[in-house]
Amino acid sequence: MTASSETTKRKWKGVEPEDRAAARRAQLIEACTDLMGTVGVAEISMRGVCREAGLTERYFYESFSNLDELLLTALETVVLEARDHILAAVATAPETRPELVRHVVAAFSDHLIEDGRRGRIMFVESLATPTLADRGIALITEFTGPIAATIAADGFATTHPDDVDLDLNSLAIFGAMAFQYRPFLDGTLTLERVRFDEHLAQVIEQIAVVRSAGQ
Repeated sequence: MTASSETTKRKWKGVEPEDRAAARRAQLIEACTDLMGTVGVAEISMRGVCREAGLTERYFYESFSNLDELLLTALETVVLEARDHILAAVATAPETRPELVRHVVAAFSDHLIEDGRRGRIMFVESLATPTLADRGIALITEFTGPIAATIAADGFATTHPDDVDLDLNSLAIFGAMAFQYRPFLDGTLTLERVRFDEHLAQVIEQIAVVRSAGQ
């Protein structure tokens, strides 16, 4: 090992090298998330992310092989955070189905309103490139699947859904959420929050009981 490599791996101000690398990676993800949720994917460059993060290009390549990899990581971070938020809401929701759906919708609305970047990234920028769109579709059921499955478990319908029903209903729930949240969050749709949440809850209830198995 050379003297320079030994120096590189030493602690700096008491922080281990791997911890510094992890912190820089987190800075890049946060910078990318901020840009995706504000200016949009079309305006993002690797150098722009580095400027936003306050890091040099050298540190970019320490964590990511290219910009697409970082964009995918930022998308996954936002979607999986939303999934965890929904799962937590489901775990603390009332047991009756109508109240459960409304509890989850209210929690998700809170989550999106708390950070305006989240809705844009999930519902707009996730479709900005073929690479993001392919991964975005795969991630959809990470947060709509639990909703569809929970409703179907004690069911609003007399027939049980199969896996295809659940997958299709999850996709349809995502579509409904995307096209309702987008105008609501950007102010195009001027509507009271209470009515918005109630309408979306009713839409989700109806979609979640669609059955095509055996047809």
